[in-house]
Amino acid sequence: MLTRPTTEQILLDLRDELLTTVDGAVESPPVKIAIQMMENVLRNCAERAAHEIAWMREEGDAMVAFAREVDQTLPGNSAVDSALGAFNSGRSESLHLDDVSATYSLAGHCFSAALEHAVAQNHVALHLKARSILDLRLEHENRIKGEWAFVGRA
Repeated sequence: MLTRPTTEQILLDLRDELLTTVDGAVESPPVKIAIQMMENVLRNCAERAAHEIAWMREEGDAMVAFAREVDQTLPGNSAVDSALGAFNSGRSESLHLDDVSATYSLAGHCFSAALEHAVAQNHVALHLKARSILDLRLEHENRIKGEWAFVGRA
């Protein structure tokens, strides 16, 4: 019985079973390589499953806050205004993955429009702030990738 029946735990248990039971019974080098590749994918999926919703909410909040700051600092850009309007009317507070993902997508459109406007206006401070938001996203992506390696490839 699982004491923590999360997607993360299920994937980690499957990974453990693959490594302890299946890998030990296999002698074929190509199959062993395939098992190691599957292990990498399972580990990465477990990390993502454990944090995906929180990361999308955190990044989305930062992207929309940035867009709002750009709108206040450099007002009157129709693309930023339109993206913020679409976000405000389409966002969801639901924690279901599809809803969080849709809200995250709307936030991404806000961020993109705002960044394009800030760069076009040569606003250095806003451009640097946008880079910090992109750094947060890269940090999350790096956690998902973990110790990614091309198994069995020279």
